Order: sequence, then structure tokens, then C-alpha cells
Amino acid sequence: MKNLKILILFLLTGILLSGPVSSQSIKETYEEGRKAFYSDDFENANKLLAEILNMNSEDYEVYYYKGLIYNIYFDYDKSIKELTSAINLDGSQGEAYYNRALVYDKQEKYPEAISDYTAAIKKNKKFKDAYNQRATDFEMLKQYDNAIKDYTMIVKLDPEDDIAYYYRGLLYMQLDKKEKAALDFEEAIRLDKIWEKELRPKIDGLKN
Repeated sequence: MKNLKILILFLLTGILLSGPVSSQSIKETYEEGRKAFYSDDFENANKLLAEILNMNSEDYEVYYYKGLIYNIYFDYDKSIKELTSAINLDGSQGEAYYNRALVYDKQEKYPEAISDYTAAIKKNKKFKDAYNQRATDFEMLKQYDNAIKDYTMIVKLDPEDDIAYYYRGLLYMQLDKKEKAALDFEEAIRLDKIWEKELRPKIDGLKN
């Protein structure tokens, strides 16, 4: 609920500041939407938000955030449609590809999601979340080597990411690469002792 509030407020504020289209009416609608928003009247807030979107319908951010809202409301087909419109308007924005991929994941369309995560990564080589989500999808498709490559990239970008070491270690176990798995588990424990109870027995088993 808190994330929804932040998203709607950010969208309302961003659109209010972005364009000259009937600024007075946009401001008035914004104030009404803000009031409804803080009263937890999200249905009315969303209606008012839609009015603002209609005033500026050929804007990347309009389609982008509209797609995010449909995702929040579990209307995945509409979310994909709006995010696709955003991408068609400005294909240079990796976030639109990333968020459309998240929707594809919810529909269990993993090849489509992987394609979008890849597009997002091409826009931003340091897009850690995209590598992480793509690795998960590669695992779902049993493409373990590709998943390992993504987790390897994550630890290069963030050597303190214990979760990446944990999941890469599990994949190495899956591939019977015992020494590499043990090393990753040891690193995960070093970074966060919370893994000790779960991973120490696995490490002992791998060494024996």
C-alpha cells in the first residue's frame, strides 16, 4: 500500500511538472487527486490520474507509469500494452523494458521476459536487478550456465551481494561443481552470518 501511494504521488507530481498542456486544469486535477490519494480513496485517485494522462497521452512517462499502475492492479495485458507504447515512443529507456519483463514473468512468459531483460541490460550494462531477474528466468528454463553468467556479473558489480553467491552456489551444486559451490557458500557466509546454519552442512557435504 505504501509503495502504491509513492508511485501515484510521484506520477502525479511528475506529470504536473512536465508539460504546458492546460496547466491550470492539470493543477486542479492534481490537487483533487492528491486529496483523494491521502484519503486512501484510490479508485477516485486513479480516475483523476487517468484524466491527467488523457491530457498528455503521447508522452513516454505517461504510458510508462500507466503501465506500472496496471501492473499494480494485476491487469497484466493492459500493463504490457502501455509499456509497449512507452517503448515505441522512446526505446532508449531500459526501465520500460525491465518493467515489461516483470509483467511477462507474472504471466510465466519467460522467453519474452528474458528478451526484455536483455534489452534493458543493453541500455545499462550495470543494471543489476535486470541481471538478477534474468538469471532467475534462465533457471526456470533450466539454462543453468546462462544463469551462472548473470550471477557472476552481479558479484562483479557488487562483490558484497551474498544472495548472488548463494544462488550461484546452488547452481554449481546442481551441475556437480562441488569446489565452486563450496567457495560460493563460504563467501555467502562471510558476507552474512545468517547463511551459516543452512550452508555449513552443505559445505561439509560437498567437501566429504
